[in-house]
Amino acid sequence: MDKLRVIVADDHHILLDGLNALLQKQKDIEIAGLFNNGKEVYEALPNLNVDVALVDINMPKMGGLELTEKIKKEFPSINIIVLSMYDDAGHIMEMIDAGVSGYLLKNVTDKELLEAIRTVATGKLYFSSEVSEKITSFVMHQQRKADEIEAAKLTDREIEILKLISEEYSNSKIAETLFISERTVETHRKNMLRKTNNKTIVGLLKYALERQII
Repeated sequence: MDKLRVIVADDHHILLDGLNALLQKQKDIEIAGLFNNGKEVYEALPNLNVDVALVDINMPKMGGLELTEKIKKEFPSINIIVLSMYDDAGHIMEMIDAGVSGYLLKNVTDKELLEAIRTVATGKLYFSSEVSEKITSFVMHQQRKADEIEAAKLTDREIEILKLISEEYSNSKIAETLFISERTVETHRKNMLRKTNNKTIVGLLKYALERQII
């Protein structure tokens, strides 16, 4: 059986030495290279046959994000795992968007790291439980925001009325202009306040201007 060829890029020598010792003990894994920064990895890749790349995000000369983007563009068959201290959704989603197959925090156990390497080598994704929680929370937050935007969608008639309000038209003048009753105008005003979660017309107008609705 062919061994999995793995490279590691991290500017912390203690971590690099530890990973080197761990990977050398594995019968199904071969270390194709150890690197201190992303630039060294990128320059060496054309001469290496690599299955999995373990990369840090914060490295000198070329960070993990730029390195990942370059690898996925020029060597798309290489599966990348991030090994980082960053546990925030911003870094995690940025690296996922760049094309990584896995994301682990540096407090990961040896067993889980090896499981991640073997998993992504088969073309699957692997995220540690803490990272998965962050991804789930981020996705749910984005969905809530999308739902709020959808809920705040104003109708053509409401926007028409809002434009007249911004021109300081009274309810009676709006009703006269649009050939509708004052009661209908008032209903539209209330609906717009509710949809946009505003309590005053000033807040509603500010909301509309910020989003270029009017």
